[in-house]
Amino acid sequence: MSLQTRVGLLAFIGVLLGVGLSVSGSYFFTQRELHQELDDFLERRAQTVSGIAENPAGLSAQREPGTRPFIGIVDLADFDAHVQILDSEGQPIFSISDIRLPVDEAERQIAADGVASVRRTTEIDGQRFRILTASISDEGAVQIARDLSETDRVLNNLLRQTIPLGAMVALATATAAWLLTRRALRPIEQLKDAAERVGLTQDFEAAIDVDRDDEVGILARSFNSMLKALQASRQQQKRLAADAGHELRTPLTSIRANVELLQHVQPLDPDDRRRVLADVDAELNELTDLVGELVELVGEPGVVDEPMTTLDLADLACDAAVRARRRTGRKIATDASAREPLLGQPGSLQRAIDNLVGNAIKFTPNGTPIRILTRGGRLEVHDSGPGIPTKDQPLVFERFYRSTEARARPGSGLGLAIVKQVIELHGGHVWAKTSPMGGAEVGFEIPNRPAKNR
Repeated sequence: MSLQTRVGLLAFIGVLLGVGLSVSGSYFFTQRELHQELDDFLERRAQTVSGIAENPAGLSAQREPGTRPFIGIVDLADFDAHVQILDSEGQPIFSISDIRLPVDEAERQIAADGVASVRRTTEIDGQRFRILTASISDEGAVQIARDLSETDRVLNNLLRQTIPLGAMVALATATAAWLLTRRALRPIEQLKDAAERVGLTQDFEAAIDVDRDDEVGILARSFNSMLKALQASRQQQKRLAADAGHELRTPLTSIRANVELLQHVQPLDPDDRRRVLADVDAELNELTDLVGELVELVGEPGVVDEPMTTLDLADLACDAAVRARRRTGRKIATDASAREPLLGQPGSLQRAIDNLVGNAIKFTPNGTPIRILTRGGRLEVHDSGPGIPTKDQPLVFERFYRSTEARARPGSGLGLAIVKQVIELHGGHVWAKTSPMGGAEVGFEIPNRPAKNR
């Protein structure tokens, strides 16, 4: 069952219940009002008869054969009400009616004891009557009865009129609800069609026109935003594949050329052989680093496997400096101020700092200093190299981007991209600008999120 059908069916059921409750309520209150009016009439007539017939035992002498039934000055015709007088034992002794009204135990008790009145509805010779029995001067009781045919006829007419009218109202309202639901859910149908079209064609540019501000409009805008994100992701994927292919092709071509040289040139001078093998080894190392960086970049390092722990950036900076000095023998100084424990993934952050330091070593001449400054969640790496051109500073963190000056140097162009990815996963940001030392300043800052507030 489609969403439109379910919503339309629910609307129809709701309207049907509403109309049914309205008809039932109208019938109930009308019936109660009519019965109340009838009971009030019976009560007034019983009071009138009780005030005139003070001696029930002598009422039979007041009626002469062939005369119109009456009690004193009150003319009581059969069509108005049926009157029956009971003596103190509950036996009928006088009646202004051709119908003998039934007497039950409760009514005999009223005639004997003079207790409160009682009402009931009963059937006599196939007709329904409403009977009121009330005491008379503690010496008997009076029964006032009235035919319910007129009341039942009014109620039946009410049902015959309201049920068809209610059915028409329910049908008209349900039809209107169906049309409104269909119109309201039209954008959802468009979303469904667009999603199916995207699934079949992989066309992420198939946006939906949105001209409304309700929840459906918000859903449509969210769908359009998702399509834009998917389109951007596909473009980045294509660009990554193209850039990775280009970067991989260069070392592979060099390795192939050197291997072919080793295969076809015999004998090869020992010095040339050592040079070729060193070149192959360098290209293999660069290829290994490139593949590792690609895997790390695509796999979002640390997101799944490494938990958040409390750390200090100053300690990570000192460890990076020690490793870099041991590998390269370069002079690397650290300066920590405002130490502050933070939450982070130490392995990922350590790799990001190593990449920043390695990038500084690559572009800094021997004998010139490199400094790592930390302050809380902020880390800066300063070098004394040629610096980064102003036009290239916003681009150095892009994948495979290498400025004109850096293309002759070894590297894949992924190191700073990995730094950016790691820092953004920590909710921080990166930058590259000119250092006061004359070279480049490349750094990052992550939010201060102590473990006790996490």
